[in-house]
Amino acid sequence: MLFGFLGLAASAAPTSYSLSDCIDQALKANRTRAISQASERVAEAQLNQALSARWPEASLEVTGLRRDQDANFLFPSSTFSLGDMGTILAQALQIPASQLPGVTIPAQNVKLFDRDTLTSSLNVHVPLYTGGKVSALIKQGKAGLDAARAETHRTDLQIVQDVRRYYYGALLSRKLLAIGEEGVERLKVMTELTERLYQNGSGRVKKTDYLRTQVILASLKSLVSTLQSNEEMARTALANTMGLPWHASVAPVDQDIPTPAYGEPLDELVARAQNLNPQALQIGYGLSAAEAGVDKARSGHLPVVVLFGTADRYDNSYHAGLMTEQNRNSWTLGLRVQVPIFSGFRVQNEIREAQARKDRLGLERQQLMEGLGVQVKDAFLQIARSIQQTKSTGEALAAATESRELHERAYREELVDTKDVIEAQLTELFIRSQHQKARYDTQLHQSQLDNLIGQNLAANR
Repeated sequence: MLFGFLGLAASAAPTSYSLSDCIDQALKANRTRAISQASERVAEAQLNQALSARWPEASLEVTGLRRDQDANFLFPSSTFSLGDMGTILAQALQIPASQLPGVTIPAQNVKLFDRDTLTSSLNVHVPLYTGGKVSALIKQGKAGLDAARAETHRTDLQIVQDVRRYYYGALLSRKLLAIGEEGVERLKVMTELTERLYQNGSGRVKKTDYLRTQVILASLKSLVSTLQSNEEMARTALANTMGLPWHASVAPVDQDIPTPAYGEPLDELVARAQNLNPQALQIGYGLSAAEAGVDKARSGHLPVVVLFGTADRYDNSYHAGLMTEQNRNSWTLGLRVQVPIFSGFRVQNEIREAQARKDRLGLERQQLMEGLGVQVKDAFLQIARSIQQTKSTGEALAAATESRELHERAYREELVDTKDVIEAQLTELFIRSQHQKARYDTQLHQSQLDNLIGQNLAANR
């Protein structure tokens, strides 16, 4: 029943892929890579924003206004004497000058402009000196973009590592399933032989031996059903890492798990990891950004020089008062210098904060470098151990296979006990499984080492 269900679950024929094809597909369709690329575009836009600070800023502002009433200017009434002219006039009239009254001008209500006005203003600002703030922002933007690119590379390496792990995991699952199925077939043959020897033999093989083989056969069939499920899920996990739908199934085209050998010294591997590891590069870029942050904070003590200009135009239906041709169009050019004098110690504390961030990143970088050396050494030793285990289990497998064949031939002649044959068969199955697991572990630790170093070493060999 279970075998039939598993057959229905895996009824769709899997598509065969090589390891390189799986990696290419994953780098195109994996969702995690798309997220990293989006972060890289964000960092690129932030850098362009910082670069824009070097360019002049120009803005056009158009404003339409309606006042509750026309603007006016009230010229108050005033009285003034005639002065010398009054003296001359008094002499002509032959009257005292004190009898001549002063001249009085009545109050005047002067209209300045109509209630509706359209104002157009063009403003231009050109930064001449910012105390190094703009340069620091640009340096931070470049470091941020480099860090985002390193993160994309780090994501690619992780995708490659995952694909290799699932690819060889699917291949291991297939190998273990084949080993289990082969063991089931051998035990079936042995069970039939045990039944014949029990019924027609010399009496050395007993019914308990026959029952023992049946129990072990049933247990092995149960294990094979589990291996079938694991093999199907391993291929599905590989397809998911490649960005394929959940119902897709991928089968490795390789038949055996390769066992590479490293010839590069450990110290060279550690040096390469410290120079090429994406996480180490990210912290290095972060350190550059922190240095720029210190420069940015220090710019708060320096003056800012800005060249600015404006061009204004007023459109009003009134053509007298303030709305003369001379006043209707105008422009202004100026130079503004802002010198910081006292800011309540804010700038000093900003500098301390930026310097502390830089020091913290420096310590984190040192800690990461030391940790990388430990991780590379661990992966290197694990690879050496797995290679040695592959060699040892290969030698043991040859001996176990020969032992199993000898026990099977002797059993047909009733020269050995049933339990000895079963033990020989199970021993061969176990060692064969351990041999395949050792080959898989080698590839697993190799992919971890490649990820730490920041490149695919296996592709270069």
